[in-house]
Amino acid sequence: MPIRHGNIPRPLGTGLRHGIYELQDIESPTHRSPQRIRHFHDNDYGSDAIGKINGEDTDLESGSSIEGPANWSRAEEVLLVRKFDHRLVSFISFLYLLGFLDRSNIGNAVIAGLSRDLHMNSSQYEWTLRAFYITYVLFEWMPILYTILSPSTYIALCVFAWGVIASLQALSTSYMNLCILRAFLGVSEAAFSPGVPVFLAFFYKREELAYRIGLFISAAPLATSFASSLAWLITKLSQHSSIASWRILFLVEGFPSVVISIFAFYLIPDGPGAARYLTKRERWIAERRLQQQGKAKDHDVHIQKFEWKEIREALEDPKCYLTAVMFCSCNVAFSSLPVFLPTIIEAMGYSALKSQALSAPPYLLAFVVVLLTAFYSDKYQNRSLFICFHALLAASGYAIIVLAGVLEAGWGYWGVYLAASGFFSCVTILITWTINNQESDAKKGTGVAILNIIGQLGPFIGTALYPKKAAPYYVPGMTACTIFMIAVAVLSLWLRRILQDLNMARNVAYLKLGDEADNGRASLDEGPDHLGSCSNFFDPSRPKSSEVSISSKMEKDTAVRTEKNSLPKVQAWQRMCDHTPDSDPKKPGLKENLDEATAEWEQAKAERKA
Repeated sequence: MPIRHGNIPRPLGTGLRHGIYELQDIESPTHRSPQRIRHFHDNDYGSDAIGKINGEDTDLESGSSIEGPANWSRAEEVLLVRKFDHRLVSFISFLYLLGFLDRSNIGNAVIAGLSRDLHMNSSQYEWTLRAFYITYVLFEWMPILYTILSPSTYIALCVFAWGVIASLQALSTSYMNLCILRAFLGVSEAAFSPGVPVFLAFFYKREELAYRIGLFISAAPLATSFASSLAWLITKLSQHSSIASWRILFLVEGFPSVVISIFAFYLIPDGPGAARYLTKRERWIAERRLQQQGKAKDHDVHIQKFEWKEIREALEDPKCYLTAVMFCSCNVAFSSLPVFLPTIIEAMGYSALKSQALSAPPYLLAFVVVLLTAFYSDKYQNRSLFICFHALLAASGYAIIVLAGVLEAGWGYWGVYLAASGFFSCVTILITWTINNQESDAKKGTGVAILNIIGQLGPFIGTALYPKKAAPYYVPGMTACTIFMIAVAVLSLWLRRILQDLNMARNVAYLKLGDEADNGRASLDEGPDHLGSCSNFFDPSRPKSSEVSISSKMEKDTAVRTEKNSLPKVQAWQRMCDHTPDSDPKKPGLKENLDEATAEWEQAKAERKA
């Protein structure tokens, strides 16, 4: 029976194109180590190399069918993704907004009278900021609890904890009280924020992830803008109140998290197959569409055991450290500008009330830019060029502030718009890039841990860049941020070149293995590793074809390998056909190539059965 093209499963690692294909995401290859080839195909087709043929699950070894619903349409998948966007991402982003609001509102509290009432000098204020980041870095291992507790329970506990701690800041009576509370706040937020991008990766395909992480990260500039607007309102309304404005500010912005934590327990699903707002079929689709990318194996997101070998491989991967250094450089600006901007603006000569108001607009613009950047990064499946552009954009913004400071001009404020839009966008794409550069759950988690542990060293630098003696333009600090953002641009292009070379090598290895499989000489049991590491790609311990006698078993094994090797080619041609409009003159040629690849696959299947 002819194979129905619409029911051919999509290949794992869609970013890599072969033959006439372009490299869709040349700087985000999800690669597999040669030792994990069988694991790669287990994830792609199931433990027995299960494929989706003619609307049913078929075991490529036995040809037997496995019961299951029919394949899904593109419209069903789009509706499913929209449900996750509206129900999951929007709520997670709201939680991050609350958390970022509680960590960054201290900048607004300072010009509302915090430093004066607690008798804090510039150095003590810096240590209050550092207290948060010290515990944040020390406890960034805590997202591993996502794999021990159910995510709904774990996230609800995190939100409740930071809500209580943030509210208690309103009762601070001394610098030391506030410092201790900020340290505990760092623990509670370290347990939540760093693990969220990996948690979202269990619900979305890799080509869908950047925009969703963009929605999540965009809550940061939105929170900062909201904090400034709310601080302006609270400061204005409480000017004649018996309670200090900064105490009301901490309470009003902290306590809502306590209430929302109750809703978090019921609204956050533990995995793509556990979402209450999905139908039974939608839950099945949610799991199976990720299985085709090797991202989901069970009905929940829990990892049953540690893959220490994969963790070690991630620790030895230089890509993890390059992105981590870039993240550290971005964090110098990301962590410092939100908490210092109101003070910087006030030092330029504006009143405390007006400084609160002027702090909001740059972050509203950054919110829009982050969403647009994430959307187009996913659309064009490109990370490095977007990071490079926005890093240079941020650098130019800081350079404007520096120039205005040297000239003692008042237009330096406008550079904040460029700086905020640039570094917030860089942070979004860097997190996505790190996740997409690792293929397994263990490697993703390790990569994100490296990203955060090294990356969160940036705030220690950032919080020391704006001493009061450098007011009003803080030229040394702004100059340092300019240099760091230029470094991000350079490193992004360097990593782009490294990944281009890796992808090119994998294309060559893929074609070589494919040709050998067609001639019955493939030495890999499970066919070509589309995205595998090219170092030691061929295992020298495996016997050469000349060392193995030709027997019926060898012929059968060769037929099985040929069948499995030809299926990814069919999948790849099918994907090209699906994404090429009928009006394109290339469409007939693509269909012809698809038919040839399908015929080759069916012939190999017939030979294997014979």
